[in-house]
Amino acid sequence: MAASQRGSRVSAREPFFTAGYEAALDRAALFPDFGRRVVAVSGAGALRVMDGLASNDASEVERGRATYSYLLDRRGRVVVDLRLLPAPDFESSAGPPSVWLDVPSAALGPLIGHLETYVPPILAVHRPTEVRVISVIGPLAGEAIGRWEVDSGAVFGRRPGDLEPLEATTGDVAGGAVLIVRREEIEGPGFDLYVDPDGQVGDGRAIPISQQLEGAVVGLGGIVAADDDWEILRIERGLPAFGSELGPERLAQEAGQVARAISLDKGCYTGQEVVARIHYRGHVNRHLRGIRGRAAASGAVPSDVRRWVGSGLHASDGTVAPKRIGIVTSAVDSPRFGPVGLAYVRREIDPGDMVRSAEAPEWDLQVAELPFTTR
Repeated sequence: MAASQRGSRVSAREPFFTAGYEAALDRAALFPDFGRRVVAVSGAGALRVMDGLASNDASEVERGRATYSYLLDRRGRVVVDLRLLPAPDFESSAGPPSVWLDVPSAALGPLIGHLETYVPPILAVHRPTEVRVISVIGPLAGEAIGRWEVDSGAVFGRRPGDLEPLEATTGDVAGGAVLIVRREEIEGPGFDLYVDPDGQVGDGRAIPISQQLEGAVVGLGGIVAADDDWEILRIERGLPAFGSELGPERLAQEAGQVARAISLDKGCYTGQEVVARIHYRGHVNRHLRGIRGRAAASGAVPSDVRRWVGSGLHASDGTVAPKRIGIVTSAVDSPRFGPVGLAYVRREIDPGDMVRSAEAPEWDLQVAELPFTTR
């Protein structure tokens, strides 16, 4: 494909702004590798076992709806965030899995360790798969998927365009299976496709599914996006990511995803006692907030916003040794919102408060509500 059709840099806002970001906002962008891994959990008790580990209610999975959830340790801290998915049968020789777990690649090790600790083999077995996650994001994503349906001859149990957020349907493409899930509203309009990495469509000369999708997206004026494009979109939407905002040092409620990732009504699961105690009797001491930056009045040249990441935040009160009140976990230069980031700050720090970082003193930083996209 010509370079002009991919996520080449089109702005002076190096190295963040790419054409893929723009396409994801007003047309459609293809993310051919979303950095995800899929683990299959199979056996008669697979879904029941996973529901006993997940912080969210997984009962909708058997009715064809994905569920976003955390797996927690006994201290109520995040082992991994994931989607639980109804699974088609890609590998009949391995037996039909009952449920799939879609996790960030970096979380595969912690997930496997957690399953080995808490899932008895007599009830369910797990195995990493080679399933690939391909995403089409943008207001024209549904139209792009519709074009791909026609071009590929795909036959779905339900039309993807009719799906509600997190609803899933299985399609047959030239004898292979594809699972397609409509993305959550907070993630922006679009679809995630779970495909066999060797899955191909077309008669005679086989065409990889990703290439077929690329043709549909480009035909609508879209583009193949780069990794940086999603990082900007993610931060703008206030979405926490494993390894940045989520991990074993974070309590489940700190990331501000309670309504999305935690059921307060379901039965027991690992870490539930801590979650319930915090919800009904207490509070967390830190919250995930936005950070907005502008050049300080001192006239110093601002550094790359990526230098914010990992820097400690202090109250902007002029004291000699102010108490540390937070830490920046992610940062980008957003074409729409300027220099922005995500940070954990103490609960007594309110949106609108000014903070500062010793590591980046040339920036004036202001705490903001999330997501930035609603401001």
